[in-house]
Amino acid sequence: MHQQAFAKQGISAAFERVIALVVQPGVEFGHTDVHHFAPPAAEQLTASLSSMPGQVFEAHSTDYQTSESLAALVRGGFSILKVGPWLTFALREALYGLDAIADVMDGKPPSNTLMVEMEKIMSERPEQWNKYYTGFQTELWLQRHFSYSDRIRYYWPEPAARAAADTVLERLHGRTIPATLLSQYLPTVNSNTAEEIVVEAVLNVLYQYDAACHPVGS
Repeated sequence: MHQQAFAKQGISAAFERVIALVVQPGVEFGHTDVHHFAPPAAEQLTASLSSMPGQVFEAHSTDYQTSESLAALVRGGFSILKVGPWLTFALREALYGLDAIADVMDGKPPSNTLMVEMEKIMSERPEQWNKYYTGFQTELWLQRHFSYSDRIRYYWPEPAARAAADTVLERLHGRTIPATLLSQYLPTVNSNTAEEIVVEAVLNVLYQYDAACHPVGS
């Protein structure tokens, strides 16, 4: 259909430069759940690539898939894997975890200062989430901070949000975080300084994509 549409406009030559088509291979996520890739359900879609030499699929919305699912997508011809909120979700997890760690290292229970500030910012400017989140106040609160949709990502560039995040990093700058605290609040990271932890949290997601696109022995 796309090819016919290009031809109808007299721009078939432009279609020849197309390398990928965006498709929905049956992967999606909600606020708290993930629909994982099922290769048998996408067999017909994969088979259709045989009639489109030189082209691949871009899989729409592959966030939060398992490493095995990402690798299966690539094997099925979905060679371009779209990822977005998973990266910023990992960033938010790291920052919230570090905020709690900073309080504990200062000898007090976590006060969730960063979370409180982000709640204030999002409540004052709801336009980035109020069309996407529904439910009672407790549900909305949970979604604002912990939904897989990660609408909070649109607020990190705000000056107040950046200042709050910077404060967390400044409190921990030059301090080595004990492994026991990492085990409690950020068990998936191995670094022990705040700046390295933030980077590692995001890289841990990207590594899964890299492994799927460049399998060992390929």
